[in-house]
Amino acid sequence: MSEAASTIAVIDDEEVIRFALQKKLARMGYNVLSLEKAEDFLYLMKDAETRIDLVITDIKLRKMDGIELLRRIKAMEKPMPVLIITGHGNVEEAITALRLGANDFIRKPFDINDVASSVRAIVRGIQEKELEENFARFADYQKTVYTIPVDSALINTISYRLTRDLVPSGLCNYTTAENVSLALREAISNAMFHGNLEISSELREEGGIKRFNEEIELRKAEPEFAGRMVKLACEITRDYAEYVIEDEGRGFDVAGLPDPRDPENFFKNSGRGILIIRIHMDDVSWNERGNIITMRKYRIPVKKETPVSL
Repeated sequence: MSEAASTIAVIDDEEVIRFALQKKLARMGYNVLSLEKAEDFLYLMKDAETRIDLVITDIKLRKMDGIELLRRIKAMEKPMPVLIITGHGNVEEAITALRLGANDFIRKPFDINDVASSVRAIVRGIQEKELEENFARFADYQKTVYTIPVDSALINTISYRLTRDLVPSGLCNYTTAENVSLALREAISNAMFHGNLEISSELREEGGIKRFNEEIELRKAEPEFAGRMVKLACEITRDYAEYVIEDEGRGFDVAGLPDPRDPENFFKNSGRGILIIRIHMDDVSWNERGNIITMRKYRIPVKKETPVSL
């Protein structure tokens, strides 16, 4: 599947939102289906020939809401990724969506470039899964260590490589593996940009994604930050997957972060990644300095069917 051949369904009852997303995504080369209701999407999916690679849906819809649609998509035989759009203040609904398997969320009013970046990352992840065969079902134990430079182009690839064996090894299902991959992307991004380059989240909050990306390129060229690396260690057993990510920055006071579950802080970029990590990983901890994060996901037991008494 080429990126240009990907089909994206955009579901929102606001025509202006659908138009803006359709226009941007079409320019990026995607096929876009614009739908007003969740029910229209589910009706469309009754046709076995219909292939949708990504769903973008608002949480607030006139009839069936985005949360219920997400539940139904993740219950499908082959669930597709879902990007949630949510308004300011819908904290509990956004957290629920992430727990149910949403790949990411975008808040209204959104920066169209943020949406484009998230869509591109999700679609590339799909491509990588389709391109590589997986033999992890034969492995009893794996340990891999990578040392990578500060390069945003590597984030999707490395997060995929570190999670591609979770499903075939029997640790979890596809939805959970996608959630772990999302947590890894956030942790690697934090290590690269906030850790090694020491860029504050407030810059993105105040200047937007464009200003944030400009600062990344400027700092990568500065002698103080150039050459800093991120070290990633991945250990997968039959019982758990553990990821340790270390940056070469000064670290930070984890306890001093604002609580992202607070309605005043949830939609801020500061602490957003850590919230996503905590939602999707079972154990999360940092070293005293704050430049090493350790995350662990445990095997999800397969429920055995109860025999029916005759």
